[in-house]
Amino acid sequence: MRATSMRLHLALGIALAALQVGLLVRASAASSLVTASGLATVALLLVLLRTLSIHRDRRQRLLDILEAVRRGADGETDVHLPAGEDDEAGHVAEAVNRLMTTVRERARLAEQERDLDRLMVRETPNGLVVIDAEGIVRRASPALGRLLGVSADPVGRRPIETIPLPAVQYVIDEAARTREVCERSITHEGKELLLRAVPSGEGEGVLGVVLDLTSIGTAARLRREFVANVSHELRTPITAVVGYSEALDEERARLPEDVWPMVDAIRRNSERLRLLVEDVLHLSRIESRQQDLQLSRERVHPVVAAIVERFAAVAERRGVQFTGPASSEVEALLNADALEHALSNLVDNALKYTPAGGQVSIEVTPLDNAVEVWVNDTGPGIDPVHHARIFERFYRVDPGRARVIGGTGLGLALVKHLCAAMKADIRLVSEPGKGSRFGIRLPVPEEG
Repeated sequence: MRATSMRLHLALGIALAALQVGLLVRASAASSLVTASGLATVALLLVLLRTLSIHRDRRQRLLDILEAVRRGADGETDVHLPAGEDDEAGHVAEAVNRLMTTVRERARLAEQERDLDRLMVRETPNGLVVIDAEGIVRRASPALGRLLGVSADPVGRRPIETIPLPAVQYVIDEAARTREVCERSITHEGKELLLRAVPSGEGEGVLGVVLDLTSIGTAARLRREFVANVSHELRTPITAVVGYSEALDEERARLPEDVWPMVDAIRRNSERLRLLVEDVLHLSRIESRQQDLQLSRERVHPVVAAIVERFAAVAERRGVQFTGPASSEVEALLNADALEHALSNLVDNALKYTPAGGQVSIEVTPLDNAVEVWVNDTGPGIDPVHHARIFERFYRVDPGRARVIGGTGLGLALVKHLCAAMKADIRLVSEPGKGSRFGIRLPVPEEG
């Protein structure tokens, strides 16, 4: 369109020049041919100069627009073109102005977001460090130095050069190598720290986080000590109540019949209270020595066989078919006492909730890098909404039925902590009406 407009201006100029020449020739017939030709040439030059002037103005406007776009591309956001004529160049200038306004607004919002990010990183009590794909520190929060006792600036260096803790370099290297989250707990200068490394992208580096868990660990330790002390103090009076209730039961014939239900209630509830205290003490002991639990390479079958033998009579008495796996040489990294205790709780629950005529079984499944021990039952099953909380202390799917069946509400919590102490995982597969499967995944020791 721009070329067409220029051609139109040129054509009009030439026509105007021709008109002026004709008028001049008619007005002065006595003039010489040279004079008329000179006048025509002058008129034509005037028109051409006018056309070139218009073209030069438009070219300058286009150059101004291109310069504005270049400045915007270089990061300048205060670019503004003056309002032009209502033509193509004017429309382009208006579009460039709108674009620059949008860029300025987005730049302002982006700067606000960056300010918030910088504030969060500066004020967070957790240590943060960003490692690039080459293993070099690119960013580090002020809390990192406070938690790890680092005075030198780690930016531009490998973590081990300024952070005197090999565990930090280890979790970062492991996360970069495996592209999975890597964690390790350490104690440094009296602080309990959790080191966590998270891959930031496909080959793009690692985000390291240092969490100070000292106060949390102290609170948990005080809670465990309080629970253990209270439970220990309760053992003596509870033992006395249980003993006297048993004595009253033995002398039942000498008591009035209307007292018998009271004696039964005292004995039943005192026994339940005794079991609850014992479970609380056991759970406290597991938590306190969880890091010290000795693990060794052992066969799984002897532990499972002992459980089958122990609960065979209970299953027969309840009319439940109870079976175990065939003998095998499968080995895993475990603590025999802890595994036996965990399986005892799982089998006891399975037998309690499986109705007469049902089945309970134990199966052992070897995998490439683990061994799974499953306790299966044909009981009522557990709705998936309860799966996330089923291993919490005192959590019950059906409180009314649990009171009738008995139990302390700590059995599955004990199983969870025993598995954690063995570096094993506990899993649940269950649906209402389809029974339940509780699986313990034990690690396999490395060869060599």
